Amino acid sequence: MIRHRLLRAATVALAAVLTATGLQVATATSASAARTVYYDASRAGEFRTNFDQAAQIWNSKVSNVRLVPGTPANVTILVDTGWPRAQVTGFGSGRIWMGWQAVNQGYHRTRIATHEFGHILGLPDRRTGLCSDLMSGSSAPVSCTNANPSAAEASRVNQLFAGSRSTAEVAETYTWTGDEAGGIGTLVVNGRPATENYPWLVYTSGCTGTLIKANWVVTAKHCSTPSSVRVGSINRTSGGTVVGVSRAVNHPSIDVKLFQLSSSVSYAPAPIPTTSGAVGTATRIIGWGQTCAPRGCGSAPTIANELDTSIVADSRCLGINGPYEICTNNTNGNAGACYGDSGGPQVRKINGVWNVIGATSRAGNNSSTCATAPSIYGDLPSIRSWINTQVGGLPA
Repeated sequence: MIRHRLLRAATVALAAVLTATGLQVATATSASAARTVYYDASRAGEFRTNFDQAAQIWNSKVSNVRLVPGTPANVTILVDTGWPRAQVTGFGSGRIWMGWQAVNQGYHRTRIATHEFGHILGLPDRRTGLCSDLMSGSSAPVSCTNANPSAAEASRVNQLFAGSRSTAEVAETYTWTGDEAGGIGTLVVNGRPATENYPWLVYTSGCTGTLIKANWVVTAKHCSTPSSVRVGSINRTSGGTVVGVSRAVNHPSIDVKLFQLSSSVSYAPAPIPTTSGAVGTATRIIGWGQTCAPRGCGSAPTIANELDTSIVADSRCLGINGPYEICTNNTNGNAGACYGDSGGPQVRKINGVWNVIGATSRAGNNSSTCATAPSIYGDLPSIRSWINTQVGGLPA
């Protein structure tokens, strides 16, 4: 009898110690109790509300774990200027950073918070590109506002917290964008699959182009002139419309070429604005270039790839023709255009509409290895009057 009392007392004491650190354990009288994970969002600034909302979302979707504000905390939440990320140090513990880089690009704040909590709860990234998948993260469009885990994601968390996992099994650092563990692969170089079916995207047999008028395409001068192109599909092998090329016109000074099509297509062209934008302007690049950095390391993907990036100072690109070219950031220092992306569009949203501002030209450091420095793009707004003359008038 004394032995049984001592054992029960020891069990209660152990439970008290673990509860004080934020992790509940099942005892003989509470075998079905949910595990509590405490989080400290006191240093999350204006994002504290988003993490409180994210905790409520998870608590409404799962039953085997509860996210509760309090200290001492299992999860510390911070803010910095980088990408959002989660450093998982153990099952149900770690640190989260809400990064301004994603917020400034327009990603939904509560979706980010719920996503990062998902890592703490044992879920890896699954870069499906679907808005319905919380753990698709930045592979889903910026317009995605879904902050709820899917039924499969919630079920997986319940399964994990119904069992036991060790720190060694779950320790990992996940970043909102880039070459993430558990992803579906690097694209462009460290980008993602196209998240929209861009109607103005053009495949030009080894290069990429942009439809700027019903019968005109812009690409790079150094690209060959094919007999036909595929317009209106993110798949270079199917979909859209295949149409012949009747002639090509080279710009006299920068790496830009125009293709006149043998017939007009019905897809909406991309407008060319009057200015490309100031340093810091958020842009996107798209193309069918190889997805690994060294030259010749891989073939072109079937589905076009995209990367969110920005305009940077001309001084970061060697040999740039400043008035007529754009220096474009190599996001995170390791992402950017590569072989096969040549001529492809650099676009920015103006009043909710993608406008084309650049055509991919070359690396900004003369390196044969892609994404090791910012890239140089032909500045289409700077030569808009020349383009307008060549094509007989751009769309209004």
